[in-house]
Amino acid sequence: MRLVKIKPEVLKKYSADKQIMQKDERPSVLIMRLLYKGQNYTFAVPVRSNIPAASPKDEYFPLPTRSTTKDGRRHGIHYIKMFPIKPSDAVLYRTDGNLYAALVKGVIDKHEKQIIKECQDYLQWYENGRHPEYATDIDYLLTLL
Repeated sequence: MRLVKIKPEVLKKYSADKQIMQKDERPSVLIMRLLYKGQNYTFAVPVRSNIPAASPKDEYFPLPTRSTTKDGRRHGIHYIKMFPIKPSDAVLYRTDGNLYAALVKGVIDKHEKQIIKECQDYLQWYENGRHPEYATDIDYLLTLL
């Protein structure tokens, strides 16, 4: 599992899905080999700073609040915004000299197994018909992959 940025051309390719986070500087967690519909895929899971407080706890992994997080919102790894990519579609997100990014990376590393399990659980729910209102369309995005 790595902290990465997604190449802008990949985000552009996926732009028909309005739920794809379009900021190309946004960090994502890259998770290799998650099972979806009987096949292994690589997924990027965006880190977001304004997840609604009413979002169910099983839809994101909480991270320390950052300066851009609004009152009553959450900062975290937002599972419902995950999308499939090729490993070559991601570049390493640099944390050098950025204390906050290094802190987030440390939290992610410490909870790696939990994050992977929760992402896999989310994919299983999605496969079984649970599609949260603002979730990415994983099946559609796989056709573009």
